[in-house]
Amino acid sequence: MRSGRIAAGEYVAQFEQGLERLLQQENIVTTSDMTSAILLALKLSGVRAGDDVLTSPFACMATNSAIAALGARPVWVDMAKNAAHVDVADFEAAITPNTRAAILYHLAGYPGPAAEIAAICLERNIKLIEDCDNALLATIGDRTVGSFGDFAIYSFYPNRQINTTEGGALTCRNVEHARKARKLRRFGIDPQNFRTANGEINGESDIPEVGFAATLNNVCSALGVAQLDTVSSRVEAARTHATWLQSRLAGIPGVRVLAPMENSQPAYWTLLTLVENRDQVLAKLKARGVQASKLHFRNDRYSGFLNCARPLPNTNVFQDNVIAMPCGWWLGAGDLDYLVDVIVDATNECAYLID
Repeated sequence: MRSGRIAAGEYVAQFEQGLERLLQQENIVTTSDMTSAILLALKLSGVRAGDDVLTSPFACMATNSAIAALGARPVWVDMAKNAAHVDVADFEAAITPNTRAAILYHLAGYPGPAAEIAAICLERNIKLIEDCDNALLATIGDRTVGSFGDFAIYSFYPNRQINTTEGGALTCRNVEHARKARKLRRFGIDPQNFRTANGEINGESDIPEVGFAATLNNVCSALGVAQLDTVSSRVEAARTHATWLQSRLAGIPGVRVLAPMENSQPAYWTLLTLVENRDQVLAKLKARGVQASKLHFRNDRYSGFLNCARPLPNTNVFQDNVIAMPCGWWLGAGDLDYLVDVIVDATNECAYLID
């Protein structure tokens, strides 16, 4: 702060390079927020007004609003039964002649079927954007999520694994896409020749495609750099908590803990459960100070999106029964014990059984 380098500075590049090392990926471009990163990915995918984008309705508006911003149409994909990811068969069935791109949301840090979806997209000439906004360091096999598609996006909102107060990042498989993203995130300006040697704007520097303001500033980047060395331990702590909670919740009537996809390791932004008569149980949890939640509200219910109604039976069940339980690294052993005690009390009071 004392340096005066608030907007631009050395930490922007340091954070991008540190993320590349952390994720073992290349061509990372930081942005002011995750929605800007998705907007860039959609634009680089060639999405224009009238195009279709496959996506899950059970997501944050920070994900799907970028589709509407471009005048494109979201084509909603159903979730797999009793799972935290999209259904591969329904994904393929949802493809239209106008499908230009797809967003695969790794819900709450639980990896989705990225390899299968990537293979379909490659065969059908569809650009795949992995939404890893709360799945930092989640893995499928020996690969981190975000390494399967053409693009991946990350979020550094205050409740993410790395908190820069606000911020996002875009990973591009193609180095030319990364170069173009760096221009578009700053109005389309080419930083190599936009200013002359004496600091004035260069009248000979053209802007062939106008972008918008989406750069991550130097202060936020510095906050990110300061957390790079400790983020792995935070993710591991959340995994330890989730594993412990899974064992304790397994025998509670009325609660089904969702298992992660085979051969995957979630980052566990939350622990996802399906609970009968969810609203009554959730109300009791909140009354006892447990900050559990429904997580999202399905975006296909909003009139602001271009209509593309499809039957989504599994999403219906998920939306009506999900409770996202806290399992973050900040919780202590006493917090976890209290959480389980409250869940047991709530389900006993309601006397609900799950099939």
